[in-house]
Amino acid sequence: MAIIHTLAAVLFRPEKAGDVTQFVAPPYDVIPVEGRKELLERSPHNIVRLILPEAGEGHDRYQQAARLYRRWRDKGILQVDRHKGLYIWEQEFTIDGQPFTRRALVAKVTCGPYQPGGVMRHELTQAGPKADRLALFEATGAQFSQMFGIFPDQGGDIRELLAEATQAEPCRTAGYDQGQVSRLYRIGEPAVIQRLKDALAGLTITMADGHHRYETTRTYYERRGYSGTALMTLVPGSDPGLAVLPTHRVTTAPVEAARLQETLADHFEVAAHDWSRWQELYAQLRNNNSTSGIVAVAPVEKKCFQIGWAATSPAGEVAASRGEVAVLHEALLPQLEAATQPGEPRGYSYHHQAEAAVREAAEQGQWAFLLRPVSVQRLFDLADRQAVLPPKSTYFYPKFLSGFVNADLD
Repeated sequence: MAIIHTLAAVLFRPEKAGDVTQFVAPPYDVIPVEGRKELLERSPHNIVRLILPEAGEGHDRYQQAARLYRRWRDKGILQVDRHKGLYIWEQEFTIDGQPFTRRALVAKVTCGPYQPGGVMRHELTQAGPKADRLALFEATGAQFSQMFGIFPDQGGDIRELLAEATQAEPCRTAGYDQGQVSRLYRIGEPAVIQRLKDALAGLTITMADGHHRYETTRTYYERRGYSGTALMTLVPGSDPGLAVLPTHRVTTAPVEAARLQETLADHFEVAAHDWSRWQELYAQLRNNNSTSGIVAVAPVEKKCFQIGWAATSPAGEVAASRGEVAVLHEALLPQLEAATQPGEPRGYSYHHQAEAAVREAAEQGQWAFLLRPVSVQRLFDLADRQAVLPPKSTYFYPKFLSGFVNADLD
């Protein structure tokens, strides 16, 4: 079962009024090259130097991260909370001008195999990122980013309990892009800690983000022959600030519209439109939960396809079980590859904004496949059935900042 534990958090020492903005960064896997440069310039002690380290002074990049981590601890730049506790992480942000607040419990969670009543995944992982993070864990013995988990909270009781715990003054704050604000509240009272432990006892935690880091943490402990814990932020499924954005795909294959339509016709219901209607068609898809579908846009060819399927078709069965992103990867993209000429590139990039996906498709002469976001309830359903989606199927917004709460591995 999923068991939560208190932690001795490792926190940046604020220079004024608890503000640690200059030290934090997004998760390592969403930082572009130019973004990393900006973070390096923000502070000589920005966490990007640990999560995306560079080699230096005779050390490889992972050894350099370990060296910096020890130095920052020794100098008091990072301070250990010697009294173990739990934390509440409160985030304020906006989406399309609408304000949201999201609260998460920050805790250590027993790190074991995926299993109902414990921690469950919703996405497959890739070997490369896990090897990279394992090398960092081995060198530093610490975690600078949290794994993001969600759990059912149908009555909203745990959500209310977290809200109650944010009435005091925060111990740390940080701002970030687009007006995002993070606040950290420490919970040290044994009675409140026990209430939270009891409330989560027996609940399944579904991974929302950080699958690679969770599996890497498990490998870290397996190599040492003992079980341990993972640093996690846990958000109730009832939280109105639990926002999931879609992850659109842009192909690298320049397939002609007529050839793609002909290829798809045997497997899907395809309606062709002028590409200028793509925003209208995608809005229809987003606003209609009674049907499934995908919108494909080829700006260079001035074509846009509405792609659907019969409920009894193979694609319909996949959609009913695991949603449209699974249809795209298992039924549609193989057809796209079949329409690709030998020697042409195959693959795709990811975008969370439909406009950005279509813009790249226009610049590169490619196709953008636009999807609806995966619902939180579908993620819980997938966990119950032990089913998984392709990598990069969800994007929970906003990300939890690296460096805001850190912890040593067990």
